[in-house]
Amino acid sequence: MNIHDLEHQMEQLERAFDAAPADERLKLAPRVQRITNTLDARQQPIPRRLQRIQKTLEQDAFDDMFDNMPV
Repeated sequence: MNIHDLEHQMEQLERAFDAAPADERLKLAPRVQRITNTLDARQQPIPRRLQRIQKTLEQDAFDDMFDNMPV
């Protein structure tokens, strides 16, 4: 997979992420992780848009964890 393919995947992922409701976003986490791992392995910088998605997913996962906690 070359950089052009990764950029195309990132664009598709960003569109899917922006269109998905919050409860569906967490399903995209494995795709985000796969792309960031590939970029990291190639010693390529992670684009800000992908960083934004990662941070939002982390926050969603954190919020989801506490939403399910009994009070």
